Amino acid sequence: MQTFSTYLRLGYEHIMSIQAMDHILFVVVLMAVYQSRNWLRVVAAVTFFTIGHSLTLSLGALDVIKIDKGIIEFLIPLTILLTALYNLTKSGQNQNNKSKVWIAGVFGLIHGLGFSNYYDMLVMGDSNYWQALLPFNLGIELAQLLLVAITLLLMGVYSFMLNRKIRDWNLFVSGAGFGLALIMCLENWPF
Repeated sequence: MQTFSTYLRLGYEHIMSIQAMDHILFVVVLMAVYQSRNWLRVVAAVTFFTIGHSLTLSLGALDVIKIDKGIIEFLIPLTILLTALYNLTKSGQNQNNKSKVWIAGVFGLIHGLGFSNYYDMLVMGDSNYWQALLPFNLGIELAQLLLVAITLLLMGVYSFMLNRKIRDWNLFVSGAGFGLALIMCLENWPF
């Protein structure tokens, strides 16, 4: 039987690994339109993303929801691609627009299905399936918040020290995210 701290560490390490590049990219693209002073909106969006993926992580790992892994591996980068495109619209660039929070929650549902296989293997044979879920998701959330802090720091350096506008940052990050996500979509084309 694993401990709370073990599952917390595993959730954290799962996000902070190169295998989670799609997850990291989604979080960075999601927050590309925000200025540092709007950090609370970023935290809200990332938290809704966590709630969404926690729900489907559980349902997928319990076999309540079954979707072909190949389709999920295609849909995950598609969420990045669509978020990057949305960032380039007038509505997507509005930092007061609450739709970003809901988009994060809905797209979190898709990402959670990708996590469910990993989580299922992680707790295989452990009688504390539900007790592991909280620390695992907390570890994921802590890793995401660290990503947010690092990205906000980079954004601050970009905008203040280099005297650049947030619009330029958004174009750069969303464009790069779109390109990488497009490659991932093509690599994971399930049809």
